[in-house]
Amino acid sequence: MKSRNRTLLAATCLALLAASCRTTEKLPTQQPKGEETRIELQAPRTLTVLNFNAVVEGISVNGQLRMAEDSVIWVTVNKIIELGRAMATTDSVWVTVPVADRHFAGTYEQAARIAKQEMDFNMLQDIVNAPDAERRIEALAARMGFNARVRITSRKQVDRITFPFVKQ
Repeated sequence: MKSRNRTLLAATCLALLAASCRTTEKLPTQQPKGEETRIELQAPRTLTVLNFNAVVEGISVNGQLRMAEDSVIWVTVNKIIELGRAMATTDSVWVTVPVADRHFAGTYEQAARIAKQEMDFNMLQDIVNAPDAERRIEALAARMGFNARVRITSRKQVDRITFPFVKQ
């Protein structure tokens, strides 16, 4: 009975703590005067989102690629847990593979030396936008020395949330 009371007490404390963290303040519904945001200075308003399945060197993985046109490309790869992620901007590349304790942050020139494959942001963006993206990704992987089969399961355009919110 003591164990049940302790569990009940802990659950009650957690519920009270969660309830006490709520705010009673109303969120602003429109932007304060004098802080207008110029639309042309904001990040791209839509993202291209690709979900994919791939078999790389006999290992089946799932992933998602998100791209803001002429700005940034994000890729996450998982198999039950996240295996790795990468981000490419117009001037730099970041890759982390925590399961292998491997990390890289650098320029396209440095990435090209490691991958033994010339690359830049425009090339990566062209691959993502191509109607034959699967074939191009497989060819890029082959030039880097990997055997990969890629199948894009969905491709869509989604609105990107930007802050501060602006009425249009």
